[in-house]
Amino acid sequence: MNRKIILSVLIMLICVIPLSAGQKTYNHDDIQYKMVRYLAQVSNITGPHEVTPVTGSALEKTLSDIDSTALPVRVKRVYDDVLSSVALPPAVYRSQTMMFDLDTVISPQLYFKAGDHAEAQDWFEGYKDRLSLLSLDFDFEWAEYVYGILSFPYKIKYYDRQYDEAFSQNIFIEGSGESYQRRMPFEAGVSLGASFMNFYIGRGKLNMGSGYTGNLLVADNFQYQDFAKLSFYDDFFSYDFTYTHFDQEKKRNDADDINSLEGEMSFDGKHQVRITHSYSFDFNDRVSVSLNEGAIIQTCTAVDLRMFNPFMFIHNWNGFSSSSGYWQNNITSFTLSAAPGAGVRIHAQFVLDQFMLPNEAASGSNAFPNAMGGLVNLSHVYAGVNGFWENHLEAVYTSPYLYLNYLEGGDSENQDFILGYYLGDKSDISYSGYKYGPDTIAVSYGGNYLMYDGCIDFSYALMYRAHGDRGIKYSAGQNQNPQSTGNDKDHFYDFALTGVIEHTLLADLSLKWMPHPSFTMTCCMTYQYRINYNNIENNPWNNLQVSVGFSFDPMQFARTE
Repeated sequence: MNRKIILSVLIMLICVIPLSAGQKTYNHDDIQYKMVRYLAQVSNITGPHEVTPVTGSALEKTLSDIDSTALPVRVKRVYDDVLSSVALPPAVYRSQTMMFDLDTVISPQLYFKAGDHAEAQDWFEGYKDRLSLLSLDFDFEWAEYVYGILSFPYKIKYYDRQYDEAFSQNIFIEGSGESYQRRMPFEAGVSLGASFMNFYIGRGKLNMGSGYTGNLLVADNFQYQDFAKLSFYDDFFSYDFTYTHFDQEKKRNDADDINSLEGEMSFDGKHQVRITHSYSFDFNDRVSVSLNEGAIIQTCTAVDLRMFNPFMFIHNWNGFSSSSGYWQNNITSFTLSAAPGAGVRIHAQFVLDQFMLPNEAASGSNAFPNAMGGLVNLSHVYAGVNGFWENHLEAVYTSPYLYLNYLEGGDSENQDFILGYYLGDKSDISYSGYKYGPDTIAVSYGGNYLMYDGCIDFSYALMYRAHGDRGIKYSAGQNQNPQSTGNDKDHFYDFALTGVIEHTLLADLSLKWMPHPSFTMTCCMTYQYRINYNNIENNPWNNLQVSVGFSFDPMQFARTE
């Protein structure tokens, strides 16, 4: 019944809103989004919306804030090209009422390593970042205001088992190649809206923030997420509601059969969902502040009307006293972005987990949360002769119990916020928040060179990371849950990293070269050195990892010849 009511409300909303073009969506790592971000930064404004995916209409709004007449001639050409590409995306067929595009991309890729034994989670280029051997992508636009995408990536089912070998690839391993959709459903979505709003529902990437090593509240760590996103935005205020379904995230045990890890989604309960309300204020072109509230909820109904209320503050949805068949885990974050000038940008995030007010706390406990994290980065973008140069410095801290709670067993699929196990052999282990989980200190320096025509994209990074024993899990049996008795379980006051500290030094180089719009070559080289590997004292580990591949799109080749 709830679903029928919500569907009716959405239909009524769509009917009364004057829909408009520009509803194609872009992720934070798409070249169009990066170009808009660089153009904004060299123009000393904060840049595009940080809750992605965003629409072409939203990117156009950011571009309209840039004084294009003040740009150098070479950069003004980039501005015009980007504005044209988001306003009129490429298409195989286009008419006054319909557009559709088709891409068939083949992308062989090789991976090899030299050094100590590498487990799945040790690879810097994770499963989600690897190329599909074959992908079929279809996107369409109807009446200029409805955009849809359907993508069928073809990957190999079991090749993660080869991580402990010196060489692997994405073509055939033990004859186990099969449609990627059998292992993890394809990307699909529909987007519609106006110049001031957008509604998107589908399966794809979701990200909040401008972190370089990850974001604290919602990070783009997973291969995909099933989510709905409703956004309203103008020059001063933006609101985003996101609803994410996590039933395909299964807590696994090393003894589990690999075939039991198929993604699942059902309208029958119980459901594990995350809801987030994000409020962003652009005080001027140079300063933006956001308040974000979210909660992980296990519930018997997939849709609850209360979730859609933008004024429903969910800080009191905490799991400390949960003893029933469902639980909640709230999280709150604050974000500040500022562009003081000269191509410089400052971005900061602060997150609180299991937040409670004094009157909501259990008797005898202190209400102030200790589970918190912080991220700050400083970046500079320079418009050179042939491309943009970007450099950044970032520092991150997450306390030992961020994203965690004390629940053990019971009806809970996952006890963390949220630890996802994708595919087999723990090939994609990530929190929905910061990529490296709790109990972490990370400092990174890096840069990116992106040519104006997009034909060269070169990046480099150097990172030091310290992981306590409540950092990201290395095995299903590794304990992360707080140990406590009585009222002590309500809050924990460890701020320093816990246990044996794993120290990691990571250096990374990557290059994308596109000699033709239909052909791209990629190469990534990473060296990692760890002390106290897997939080085991006096256990050193080092590994040199390389991936090389290319992508060819015959449809794009036909369009450009």
